[in-house]
Amino acid sequence: MLEEIYGIKHEAFGHAQDLLKPAGREATGQYLVESVSFVQQALFSPSKVQMVFTLPEEQPTFRDLCKEREVLLYRVRQGLMQKLVGTSYDTTVTAIAEEEKRFLTLEDILAQPQGLFLAGEDIQDPRNVGVLIRTAESAGCSALLLSVTSAEPYSRAAVRSTTGSILRLPLLLCPDLPLSMARLREAGVSVIASSAKADDLAYQADLGRRPLVLTVGNETSGITDALRAQATDFVKLPMAPNGASSLNVTVAAGVLLYEAVRQGLHRKL
Repeated sequence: MLEEIYGIKHEAFGHAQDLLKPAGREATGQYLVESVSFVQQALFSPSKVQMVFTLPEEQPTFRDLCKEREVLLYRVRQGLMQKLVGTSYDTTVTAIAEEEKRFLTLEDILAQPQGLFLAGEDIQDPRNVGVLIRTAESAGCSALLLSVTSAEPYSRAAVRSTTGSILRLPLLLCPDLPLSMARLREAGVSVIASSAKADDLAYQADLGRRPLVLTVGNETSGITDALRAQATDFVKLPMAPNGASSLNVTVAAGVLLYEAVRQGLHRKL
């Protein structure tokens, strides 16, 4: 169905505007993705698209695709599109989709704990959360486990930083991440924590074993003592002397994940 929206009082438009706020996203279990590329990814992803809003010039791009997938398609003018983006300045966004969140439960993972996982504790910058999602998908992780004390992964800043990975990578939001790690350990999952105080470099540790979860912590303070207590091993990355004392959490996660991928591939040879 194609319909034109002329004002903010339209029910579908009002519902989408509610998703600009954390409370709206929490209440509905939905969020917004923006840009033609992102919306196209959404329509081909495992995630469920509720509706699509486009400027008139983009309507032909999505008409057949939305009809095929039985997704509501709305045409809006630039002023309304800008309100859906939620900024006070002009943007180049020409398409927005309303998406359902995809979650795993801990029981889903415990039922068949296979592969490589990434866990983030108390990650405060939503852009870092988004890049962790993107990095985890790129490295072939089965899921990202994220403490609920972290920045919301469905905010605009986080979603944009995923460049689409949030549509495909399952997320598990953990009220108690250390407890989740404890239960994973009981199920035979190796829990590897990154720590500047670790004795072993990541390249010296066995990161090729599976199932395995790599954990990274807060941008300033790292992982908590409670999470540290659940780790089976600790690893660190080499840092040049007299230089920076640490890496950005997303860079560190990427290096650790790809070392785990390298070792896993080597183990299969």
